[in-house]
Amino acid sequence: MKKILLILFILCATLFGDQITIQNSVVKVFASIALPDYKYPYQTSKISQFSASGAIISNNRILTSAHVVSGARFIEIQKENDPKKYVATVKYISNQADLAILEVRDKNFFIGTIPLKISEEIKTHDEVTVLGYPLGGNTISTTTGVVSRIEYQNYAWSGSYLLAIQIDAAINAGNSGGAVVNDKNELVGIAMMKLTKTSNIGYIVPSIIINTFLEDIKDGIVNGFNFDSIVLENITNDSQKKFYGLNKRSGVLISYVGIDEKLLKADDILLKIDGKDIANDGTIKTKYGRVNFNLQFHTKQLSESVKLKILRDKNELTIEYPLKRVTPLINKEFGKEPRYIIYGGFIFAPLTKNYLESIGLSANSLNMLFYQKNKTVDYQEPVVWLQTIFPSEVNRGYYSDSYILVRVNGIKVRSFKHLVNILDNMTDKYTVFEFLEKRKVILDTKKAKNSLNKIMKIYNLKNDRRE
Repeated sequence: MKKILLILFILCATLFGDQITIQNSVVKVFASIALPDYKYPYQTSKISQFSASGAIISNNRILTSAHVVSGARFIEIQKENDPKKYVATVKYISNQADLAILEVRDKNFFIGTIPLKISEEIKTHDEVTVLGYPLGGNTISTTTGVVSRIEYQNYAWSGSYLLAIQIDAAINAGNSGGAVVNDKNELVGIAMMKLTKTSNIGYIVPSIIINTFLEDIKDGIVNGFNFDSIVLENITNDSQKKFYGLNKRSGVLISYVGIDEKLLKADDILLKIDGKDIANDGTIKTKYGRVNFNLQFHTKQLSESVKLKILRDKNELTIEYPLKRVTPLINKEFGKEPRYIIYGGFIFAPLTKNYLESIGLSANSLNMLFYQKNKTVDYQEPVVWLQTIFPSEVNRGYYSDSYILVRVNGIKVRSFKHLVNILDNMTDKYTVFEFLEKRKVILDTKKAKNSLNKIMKIYNLKNDRRE
């Protein structure tokens, strides 16, 4: 299957009806962002300058995309037809939903502005207008189009599987975080991403996801959206249906559950969620048409629950299922410097999606099958031997191809923190590394530890680790 790359972009637009009013609701965002290097984690993060867009909403808040301000060291905001820039800070951020709330120190910024009203009323074929500050000019820009689809997509920034709206309005670099409004100038979404090598296929975060985020932050904490360790499979084969006793009912099969799951089991079939029938393709009826049943989870808070009707061993059960958010085995990190440790010129780090992306790989199912690892009580975080090595006498003849560390001197490595503890307390004559790829590497422990200062001096390294 041909890969279609979703890339992030920055939106902008200028309305014609009620032009002055809507212009006062959209802002330009300037962000100085530290870009961590997961391929070379020992290097200092590079600072880059970006410009994007934002939308003013109630209570003097500015809504924008998380990818616009994640890792920002300094942020400024500017209104249309106002040369002055105002300092802003990130108040709340949901990398999961690619949303953020900015707070402006000087409240005079909001004089003459009008907050956008948020509306969840949107359907396919509705006309929408995208407003923001794309590249190619300094003033506000507007483009118009229609809603093409409302369905679940993997968000480019986080990889999270959430509801998205596809539109055919032109969206370009600089539009991210900008407002998408309906014919009543109500906010129906925030510009998020687009498909490359296509003409005018863009995606926005819909207002129903925005409202869930805004409800989440009312207690001052970002808890996020439900994310579990369940693997589902559509039931499309007649033999499958007969085997599980599905008969004329519909539902989706749970083919795997992680250690975090206590209520559901493998081979359970999800029949209903909050009274709504789940089709064999995993969709339910909603006001947006048929969409993935996860929408029922993603419009609730983690403190709430859903009612699930399941088929277990051909018997129907109803359970109250509390929402939760679990951390996957291979996680994606945001807004932090990458962790690492140098030992004998080797560099070890947590295996994250950030690192895999930096070397052109992904944490998809094929990778997981290769690693043959699942999260367990004694295995919480995989550790990788990075491709880069600082050559020295102690490590002559060795090379790495991003091998996954399994054991050190017979001790199973549970996490990066555990590895650091093992290496710091190593007293054996030799340090023996065993990898998932059936490789074994041996270093003289005393020489490896004594080589550190020389390696750091030769390669101009400031630190041997970041924890």
